[in-house]
Amino acid sequence: MPEIAIQTAGGTKERFPLTRERVTIGRSRESDIFLPDQWLSRNHAAIEHRSDGYFVNDLSSKNGTLLNGEPLQEWRRLRPGDIITLGEHTLTFSPDSVEEEEEEPEPEGTRVFSVRELSDISTRPAIDPVDLQRQNRVLAILSKAASELVVHRPLDELFDLVLHLLFEAVAAERGAILLLEGSPPTPAIKASTSRQGEPLTRISRSIARRAIEERVSLLIPNVLDDVRFKSEDSILASGIRSAMCAPLWFTAPGEGKDSVIGLVYVDSLQHSHSFGEDDLRVLTALANVAAAKIENVRLLEESLEKRRMEEDMRMAAEIQTGLLPREAPEVPGYEVVGCNQPCRTVGGDYYDFATEEGRLLIALGDVSGKGTGAALLMTVLRAAVRAHWTEDALGDAVARINRTVCQNVPSNKFVTFFVSTLDPPSGRLTYVNAGHNPPLLIRADGEVESLHEGGMVLGLFEGVPYEAGQVEMRPGDTLLAYSDGVTETWSPEGDEYGEEKLSAFAVGNHGLDAAALQDAILGDIESFEAGARATDDRTLVVLRRLSETP
Repeated sequence: MPEIAIQTAGGTKERFPLTRERVTIGRSRESDIFLPDQWLSRNHAAIEHRSDGYFVNDLSSKNGTLLNGEPLQEWRRLRPGDIITLGEHTLTFSPDSVEEEEEEPEPEGTRVFSVRELSDISTRPAIDPVDLQRQNRVLAILSKAASELVVHRPLDELFDLVLHLLFEAVAAERGAILLLEGSPPTPAIKASTSRQGEPLTRISRSIARRAIEERVSLLIPNVLDDVRFKSEDSILASGIRSAMCAPLWFTAPGEGKDSVIGLVYVDSLQHSHSFGEDDLRVLTALANVAAAKIENVRLLEESLEKRRMEEDMRMAAEIQTGLLPREAPEVPGYEVVGCNQPCRTVGGDYYDFATEEGRLLIALGDVSGKGTGAALLMTVLRAAVRAHWTEDALGDAVARINRTVCQNVPSNKFVTFFVSTLDPPSGRLTYVNAGHNPPLLIRADGEVESLHEGGMVLGLFEGVPYEAGQVEMRPGDTLLAYSDGVTETWSPEGDEYGEEKLSAFAVGNHGLDAAALQDAILGDIESFEAGARATDDRTLVVLRRLSETP
């Protein structure tokens, strides 16, 4: 079955089988593939199944669709591995569904032991000398491990110490520590070692899964006895003679709940000996002692890292705030205000004001993505704007800004951008809209105009031409320039605030001064979202020409 593999900027992945003749893609919940992406139009693109294959095209979206890096302007046939880029999502076409890698069966002779039973240390006098010797061996190993592990070490050093203790206790030739990561949690190798040769890079998924899910220790006395593992493709065929593993299992203090955070695995090669039950008992006991220590160190390091990140973010927010205007310039006959509300500590929205030879310059940009990455790109945009926006030919200036952005941002990032220059005496406003939400010009009589002229978003292709548009701001007119976070605010019921509601609200309150109108719009948005968490940065610039020009 043909399918689309969807990957977000955050790294999450999903698969969508193409079971219909036509599949629509967009940020509308009615789309077949719903992508909650601020950069997408409600109905952004579509994939159609025809007699000669699958075809894709853009549906006149605001920011366009790329197929293998080239803008889509007509229906194009999809080939295996083709990449469709929409906003912050990449979609990869596959003519056949990719099946999960098959798990190898457990080798014949695999022995399964309860972790609790292996961990028990009998307190009654041992009558059997063999049992007494075995118990003394485990106690001696645990005593040494406890003394070694009591000292705090970074997680990497702790992993190395645990593997060292394992190699001292059992005659293994290779070993690895795996921790559960991701959602759903899967075991990932965090440390591995070998007495000689290459360390372990992977282990059998079926063995790891059973040890973790069932909380059991597994002993494989002799892999070579099972003909199913003779092939070169088998994970257990790489010269392994014997193997064993135990879950990293402990009882959480205070809660009394058992927790498994991963597993330890060791094996021996063909020329070595086979492991026995005594070896597995030692491995399991060490795993139990190490598990609680590993979890404590991991939680401590996560806490310290979180505090460091919070401090870094606080400093970044202060720096970013300093890059935005502290106050709007005073322009005779006009009122101008601006504000920025990041949905996280730092954001990717940018706005700016300046006066140059009597002209008022206004810029507003929205970098794809959120958080620190978008904030860093915002500084690139600000530097490029400051270098070129005073030039006389505004279209050429934006082309130079675009060239700078292209040379300094990753290929999967882009910027929507609006810039304008105002000649205050005449009210002539010259502007370029590079794929941004069209600003709204609210006329004194309530008529609304949208400022569309310009070109495509910044950061995708160098050498793109930009055309400047021009309008006249007459007394009583108000200009609203805003980022997606203003109109793409959602109510608890899933309704979008939208451009129409913003326009109607501005028209109904066009008698307010610029600052009061800005506050009223933000207040209406907050009422609309009714306590829901903002999902995008909000930036709003209001420019109003007074009814009576001095």
